[in-house]
Amino acid sequence: MPTTGRRRGTGLLALVLAGGLVGPLGGCAEGCADTVLQVSPVEVDDVAAPLTVSARLTRDGRPVAGVTVKLAVMVVGPNNAHSEAMFYATTDADGRASVTQRGGAARLSPINHQVTTYSAYFQPMNKINGEHLCWSSVSAPITCRTAAGTGPCPVKTPPT
Repeated sequence: MPTTGRRRGTGLLALVLAGGLVGPLGGCAEGCADTVLQVSPVEVDDVAAPLTVSARLTRDGRPVAGVTVKLAVMVVGPNNAHSEAMFYATTDADGRASVTQRGGAARLSPINHQVTTYSAYFQPMNKINGEHLCWSSVSAPITCRTAAGTGPCPVKTPPT
């Protein structure tokens, strides 16, 4: 099931910064048009299998094409240290932005770390087709099927 993030009041940003909100985030300055980002959970069979993350951006239910979306894959290490692998992709005619990492989670993560989630961000700085669009963001889990079951993608051996 896709996860949707919609731009809402800027007060949400304060909640996130204070640690009071987990999940889709957005905000809308006066005069910008709402946008919606959708992402879906990703599941792979192997930490070295190609990993594709994507997002779909719409405005009033219509795709927004030709704009940049940032896709960030969360990497968690020992002592709960977090970092992100960042990618940028341009939306196609269907509003979809997508990136594939051929080396999978193993290529994105140092040894003894886990790939856990990815986020999509739309953060326009200028008018698009003559209109100010609101920024939006959303996240979804990344899981790996291993002999131990399904969960975060552990990277325990050096990638080949």
